[in-house]
Amino acid sequence: MIKKFAKFTIFVAIAFVATSLTTGQAVAQSNAGGIRSDAENEKVIRALYDGFVKGWNEHDWEKIAAMWALDGDHQEPDGRVAKGRDEITALLKKQHETVFKKTTLSLTVEGVWFVSESVALVTGDYSIQGIVLPDGNKLAPRGGFITSILIKDRGEWLIAASRLMIPSVIPYRQG
Repeated sequence: MIKKFAKFTIFVAIAFVATSLTTGQAVAQSNAGGIRSDAENEKVIRALYDGFVKGWNEHDWEKIAAMWALDGDHQEPDGRVAKGRDEITALLKKQHETVFKKTTLSLTVEGVWFVSESVALVTGDYSIQGIVLPDGNKLAPRGGFITSILIKDRGEWLIAASRLMIPSVIPYRQG
């Protein structure tokens, strides 16, 4: 049931984002706007991402992975997808034992938009410093955008789907 619901909400969120982009509203804004339950849930979601950053910077991949729904997924900027908490845990473990071993993450939640009482679309940006390639070469800090769909399951907000994007130049746009 959660899997079907998550797929449906992902579709709704993608449709919302696509509509926002075509109307010139590239960044979703928080819609807490006085609705008490939304304001309270937004605080909880922002605290979840604060915990994510703390877990990342402590390289506690198990703590980070526990923030995903059991059937959630995560897509890296290169298109690689980890499906389910077990695959996400394995991906994070591998990364934090190697290339992300000495990294520091900064993440800013820009917007939290509630699709329903139990589904939220989260947007933000991130920067990672300290990436060391397997050959020992260090990469310059990398930054990008994050879009996630969270579901509230048994009173707990969990990441159902997370998408990372590193911006690139679009040749047909000026500036």
